[in-house]
Amino acid sequence: MASTDTAAGAPATTGFRPVPQDLARYDTDVADAAVHLGIAAELLTGLAESGLPHVRDAGRGVLFDYTDLTNAALLSGSATSVPEMAWRFLLRFGQSSPDTWFRPQTWNVTVQPPTMTGPVARELGELRLAVPDAGAPGTELLEVLGAPDGSQRDGTQPAAEGYQDGGYRIVVRLTGAEDRVRDPRIRSAYDAVLDALDSGAVTYQAVAEALRSDQDRAWTLGMADCVVASRRITAQLRASGLTARTRRGYILGLVGGDHTWCEVEEDGRWKVLDPVFSHLVGRAGGSDAFREACRGSRFNRLLPCAVDEAAPLIVRADGEPVPLWALAGVSARPWKEGT
Repeated sequence: MASTDTAAGAPATTGFRPVPQDLARYDTDVADAAVHLGIAAELLTGLAESGLPHVRDAGRGVLFDYTDLTNAALLSGSATSVPEMAWRFLLRFGQSSPDTWFRPQTWNVTVQPPTMTGPVARELGELRLAVPDAGAPGTELLEVLGAPDGSQRDGTQPAAEGYQDGGYRIVVRLTGAEDRVRDPRIRSAYDAVLDALDSGAVTYQAVAEALRSDQDRAWTLGMADCVVASRRITAQLRASGLTARTRRGYILGLVGGDHTWCEVEEDGRWKVLDPVFSHLVGRAGGSDAFREACRGSRFNRLLPCAVDEAAPLIVRADGEPVPLWALAGVSARPWKEGT
């Protein structure tokens, strides 16, 4: 038996916006969160007292929504939590020289389902992973190496589109493109989202998957992640009569991650709009040149997947998205022959 205990003051005391009550899943205790998020348990135990929504379970004690706990770790300032370290590592290339952002780069990429056992694995069942979009601009699939463990069992060949069972290892060449958008309607839509993030009017944070599909509600609540921000720009551009789409894939690095961006058609080609990259790199002290490049340029670390409108990259067998904590294991390193 669990009792709900929430507080209206949570956003002011935690620095982020909690998941709305109708979408929240209170199923994560402090001990599990400390392990999965890599943050000291004592930094989490005060969240209930500070006003973060939770329930009290007779057997497990205080339970939180995992998305809320992810945001607590992301904004904790500990410098050691998994979300903080992941973004800091992935965005280091924004501080490198501009030529490294666009030149052709060949990657050895491994994508595998989350490693889970026991009741958690039984709850999720078989999982399906999105495959790379080999037809995307600047994306060339060179070789399929097989399954993450090196085997060549059936089903390791990435499908032409959509999802497949299990993980895969590939060699892919990504070529960036330095570009800028010219249309004032595009620049206005992009700047409105970026300014809201930079000013704090809308907080960059993790957003529950169920809320990502309702970007207007999330934005009104004052929260956005890359999915919400990209979908908002896409909707505004389409309303202006422009051709735009929302893409979702992976940022490649030693530890990769799920990322979403907007693409708009101009001058006969797709140009990338990435206000979240710009916001995070700016917050981390990145260069103005990189932030400006986010307004039209394609980077050589973005691997688009063959899913429509920023659909989830991992789904259950029935097509339903997995919980936020069920992350794909993504790693990439520059490819060398024989590795």
